[in-house]
Amino acid sequence: MAAAGGQRAFYVDNLRLAMIVLVVLVHCGVTVSGLGSWYFVDPAPKGPLSLLALVLFQGGCQSFFMGLLFLLAGYFARASLLKKGRAEFSRGRLVRLGLPALFYMVVLNPFMLYWLANVHGIQAQMGFGQFVAGYFGTGHVLGGSGPLWFALALLLFCLIYAAAPAQGSGPARPFSGRLALGLALFCAAGTFLVRLKWPLGTSVLNMQLCFFTQYVVYFVWGLAAHKNDWLRTLDPALSRRCLVLAAAGFVVLGVVVWPVVSSPDMAAALAPYNGGWTWQAAFLAAWSEAMGVCLSVGLLGLFRERANGTSPFVQNLTDSAFAVYVFHAPFVVILGRLVVRLEAPALAKFLVLGALAVPVSFAVGWGVRKVPLLRELVKA
Repeated sequence: MAAAGGQRAFYVDNLRLAMIVLVVLVHCGVTVSGLGSWYFVDPAPKGPLSLLALVLFQGGCQSFFMGLLFLLAGYFARASLLKKGRAEFSRGRLVRLGLPALFYMVVLNPFMLYWLANVHGIQAQMGFGQFVAGYFGTGHVLGGSGPLWFALALLLFCLIYAAAPAQGSGPARPFSGRLALGLALFCAAGTFLVRLKWPLGTSVLNMQLCFFTQYVVYFVWGLAAHKNDWLRTLDPALSRRCLVLAAAGFVVLGVVVWPVVSSPDMAAALAPYNGGWTWQAAFLAAWSEAMGVCLSVGLLGLFRERANGTSPFVQNLTDSAFAVYVFHAPFVVILGRLVVRLEAPALAKFLVLGALAVPVSFAVGWGVRKVPLLRELVKA
């Protein structure tokens, strides 16, 4: 990807690659921990130490990784629209984002629900043809985007941006700590309020609206980052301070959630955090959005300073990243069904599953790019 200055920004490619790896690992975490929504989860009891480690990992990732992908998408959306114009930009996004999402909804998702995950024991209840007829006939296909909800949401954001009135250029504004704090506070307030209506664990057509305040704000943040050249001019000292704050944030979360993960009824202990007029919901909204800004700013600076290069092997991985995003889910399910049979702590199962799922997903992504029709599908 080329940054605003026109030079190849390898650190952006590498950061995007790292986020895709985290996507695969988070789905491995959900498979083992059961904390979140996924096709198949391990029903075995989990010890509190394993749960604490998985909560810290999944919570830390959820606080920023998808938001950062929206930020980067917004950054390059503005660059693309300025270069191509509104009509060509919109057509391109419809193809590059809409077609992969449609493929997932029509082909991959019903295959996974019935054959791989056998959700709710559906194979014993009906044949595949009957299942597919119901899947499409009842409109379930509309919520069948799986991980490709991201592509649909990004497509919507891009189309709204393309239709919006053009913004004046104006003088560039530097990105400051005060602005970072304002972003965190705004996202925290919006997240808390949205979760009064749509708490954690709810979705609308597979869109978890409880996280969408951040996604919208980060997309706009990306647009502003391109306009003001923030990726290139981001203060390294600010990035380092943000990473220190994020490290402290993990300690804070661990202290707060230990009573939850060690509770005999974890679901009941966790309920106040999901949303509502509770201090727990306010804490989680504030914590996640502060962490989101700190980790996003910190990693942008860190990758720019330490990971602004590539190699043939790394370039192959970055070129396969979107293919991995589209096609990793079936392999996480297959491997997850094998790994959860291990007699081991949940954390050990997660480490084994992640160690298998990441290379397998990238091998599949590499293979997908060798198939002509599929290669066109994952060009984004």
